[in-house]
Amino acid sequence: MLKHLKEKGISAVFHYVPLHSSEAGQKYGRFHGQDKHTTEESNRLLRLPMYDGLKEEQIRYVVSEIKNFYR
Repeated sequence: MLKHLKEKGISAVFHYVPLHSSEAGQKYGRFHGQDKHTTEESNRLLRLPMYDGLKEEQIRYVVSEIKNFYR
């Protein structure tokens, strides 16, 4: 989806690194148990454009291109 949105001029980026996978998390943290969901789900998240000046037509364009990706 990131590639599709970029081709359509929509800035979307990968969003989330689990704390236990981050540099600081590995250096200072501890992880107990098994990571059954966090890492897998983090690979599915992305940040869509959202800011105060976003116009209604721009929102509709982003939504339509997300729908087009899944068609």
